[in-house]
Amino acid sequence: MPKVSVLIPVYNAEKYLREAIDSILEQSFSDFELIIVNDFSTDGSEDIILSYDDKRIRYYKNEENIGILKTRRRLIESSTGKYIAYLDNDDLALPERLYTQVHFLDNNPDYALCGTWGTLIDANGNYLKKMNLTVKYEEIKCALLFANCFIQSSMMFRQEILVDNPYDINFPLAKDYNLWSLLALRYKVCNIPAHLIKYRWHQSNESKKKEDLMTSLTKKVYKRQLLGLGIDATEEELEIHNKIASNRNPEKMSDKEYFCQLRTWMKKLAEANKKTETYNKDMFLATICFRWIFACKERHAYPQILKLPVAPTIDSLKNLLKLLYDRTK
Repeated sequence: MPKVSVLIPVYNAEKYLREAIDSILEQSFSDFELIIVNDFSTDGSEDIILSYDDKRIRYYKNEENIGILKTRRRLIESSTGKYIAYLDNDDLALPERLYTQVHFLDNNPDYALCGTWGTLIDANGNYLKKMNLTVKYEEIKCALLFANCFIQSSMMFRQEILVDNPYDINFPLAKDYNLWSLLALRYKVCNIPAHLIKYRWHQSNESKKKEDLMTSLTKKVYKRQLLGLGIDATEEELEIHNKIASNRNPEKMSDKEYFCQLRTWMKKLAEANKKTETYNKDMFLATICFRWIFACKERHAYPQILKLPVAPTIDSLKNLLKLLYDRTK
């Protein structure tokens, strides 16, 4: 039985698929199986997969196009390794990726999963920017209240975790964010602060209908997490929370109105956590301040940065400085 099952779902991926497969086969860590499920592609993806003669590759093809959610579930059900690693069919894993994550999970049995930092590249493979994400468990728990803080293609799990916690079929979109937020409440999770993935960015041409569904499902995740804070959020509150997370806000809304809404909501979040102690107090205050600073930068409202919505403690300021520093590495 291999130590790691690497899972690649494939659908019409001929342009980048060979690079993705090669990035796994060229790993410094070799005790793995590479499971590929072709979701009834109509391009040359299958020819690329069949061109490999490597005993570590296990290939399956869906008899019809069933979508990414069911395809991922089939991949997980087919896995035999102690650990499961993800890679999307257009992303790349650096040579030390598997070794680094296996070493971490072997030496930290109390952790259910780990992601890594990454590098954002464009459709042609050109460097765009570093993707430095929240690292430690308590940081991630707080960060997930606002947004996904994992790179899909960087994830490695203990196999039984994904078997015991399957994807929710009611989340055709935001499925990963939904699952990560649930797992972080049940298990310890982290991101390894090393750039071990190249994540390919494509210009999105998603329909308005799909965008609306994504927003609706993301708000469901917010709603559930906010209930854990004792807040039964209204639709208006969910909308302002979504603005914080997505950095989207109506162009017609003035800075004064926007930051007034943010300040009121962030204070409510801090007060709720003070009562429930759902999150580490100092880390939660640091996360709120971090989100405030980020919102100010997005609106180019730099004078607002120092007008924090909550009064930070000494320890929360230390946490905030670390969060800001990690983004610059």
